[in-house]
Order: sequence, then C-alpha cells, then structure tokens
Amino acid sequence: MSQTRRVIAQGGPELFAGSAYDPTAAGGLVAWQRPSGALLRRGGSTGGLPGTHPALGGGRIAWLEGSTIVVADAGTLRPLERHAAPGAGVLAVSDSLLAWRARDAAGTDRIWVVVPGTPPRLLLELAAPQELGRPALVGGALLTHLAGPAGSRVLGVDVATGAQTVLREEAGAQVSNPATDGGRLLYVHATGRTQELRAGPVAPRAPADDEVLLVHSSPGRRDREHEHGRRRHRHRGRRPKLPPRARPGVVATLWTTALTGDSAYVTRLRAIRGERRTADILRVPIADGG
Repeated sequence: MSQTRRVIAQGGPELFAGSAYDPTAAGGLVAWQRPSGALLRRGGSTGGLPGTHPALGGGRIAWLEGSTIVVADAGTLRPLERHAAPGAGVLAVSDSLLAWRARDAAGTDRIWVVVPGTPPRLLLELAAPQELGRPALVGGALLTHLAGPAGSRVLGVDVATGAQTVLREEAGAQVSNPATDGGRLLYVHATGRTQELRAGPVAPRAPADDEVLLVHSSPGRRDREHEHGRRRHRHRGRRPKLPPRARPGVVATLWTTALTGDSAYVTRLRAIRGERRTADILRVPIADGG
C-alpha cells in the first residue's frame, strides 16, 4: 500500500449536486446516484447512465441493471462484462477487479470480488448489528469500513489472500466510508463534537496524523459549553474556538465519499424537522501540499 502526498483544503465546501448521493470518481470523471437515476460528469457535460449505483475505477465504470452488474469502458460506456449479483447495493471497480456489497433480509453484509477469469468469490461477511461499508479498490486491496456496537475501523483487505489490515481506528470516534485516488485515503471521522473529512496515506496510521479537509457539525445538538449566566473559559485572554453547532431541528450526517487529485466529495444526509429527508453531495477543493 502506497504512501500519500500531503493534502490541504483550498476552500470551504461547495454544493456539487443536490438530491444526490454516493459519489464516485476516477480518470477525470465523476458519477453519482439520484432518486431518478445515475449521472456521469465528463468535463463540463453531465449525462445519464443506463443503470444505477455507478462506480468508477481506472478506465472502467460499473453500474447495476436489476440484479446484474454491467462493467463498461468509462470512455465509451461500451459494456465489457456482465455479472449476476443478487442483492448488490454498492459497487467498486478498477482495471483488474470488481467488488460489491450485498445485504440480505437478516441484515448480513457480504462483500464479493471478481478477478478476471474467475467466478465471484466471497471476501468478507458480517452479521447484523455490525455492518460493512461501501467498498473501494486500490491495487490488489479492497477498502471498507466495519462498524458495530463495539466501534468502527477502516480495513484494507488483500484480495488474493484475504489478509486484513486495520488502516484507521480510534477509541471514541467513528471512522467510516473510505475512498481513494490510488495514493491517498479519504474517510469520515466523527465524534460527538464534529464530523470531519480526513485524508492520509493508504497505510496504517493514527487518524490524528491525517489532514482535515472539512469540519462539519455533529449530528447531535451540543450544548453551549458554559453554565447559564456565565461565560466560556478564556485561555491567555482568548476564548478557544469551538466546533460548529448544528442548527435546531437539523440532523446532518456525512456519509459516502470519493476522491480525485483536486477534489474530495462527500454525501451529506439531512433530516430537517417537519420535512422529508434529503441528500446532497458536497465538494471540497484540495491541493497537493508537497
């Protein structure tokens, strides 16, 4: 697994796509899902895809047509392979691998992989109440998160051997939804105070050592951190800056991610009191810090 360049945010988040979720990116292309279907952005042009739940990787794109996964050339959308995948919900693809997560009625998650010339093979299985996240692929490894009552961690799994490596884990925090551009790992780090997009190497590392690209309020409502009628504590004459607070009646959760050389993307799920739940995709411009 490769080391990373230092990455830094180049500005605040911007709305990339409304009524949208599950971004995926590779080779200068970005695709995502909407309630009405999947979209693909190529340069300044956006068009529809023939299926749902797209995944981009290398020079290939994959999507779902019912219970069948179609793998196609990303440049022409010409189908290259078809694979039966009952229960498939989220996909990952690269030039040499295909993976998907299926969830059955009992809540058991299974991640399947296909190596060219071989039938689908079960790589990971996890029963409820634990869950496996959306897969991502880098080299010969599959990335995903494992989450449950005991906590969460981001895993790297060697597709050939099944060997697992814990890439990120932190007591008291949730780490989830990894994505990669081939050289860097992007994921969501969440505590009761904040949700953050963080980026670092695709290798075992403490989350505190990674770059913070985006700070978002926690889904919970944090108190004012001082008693009524009193002021917050000062340090050296200044009040420390507090994390952002959620607006009353709004619960927002950062979810699935995607990463390119100059942008990080994240799904933001929002529940607003008295309104229907919504999802949109935020984009955070980033740059190579050397």
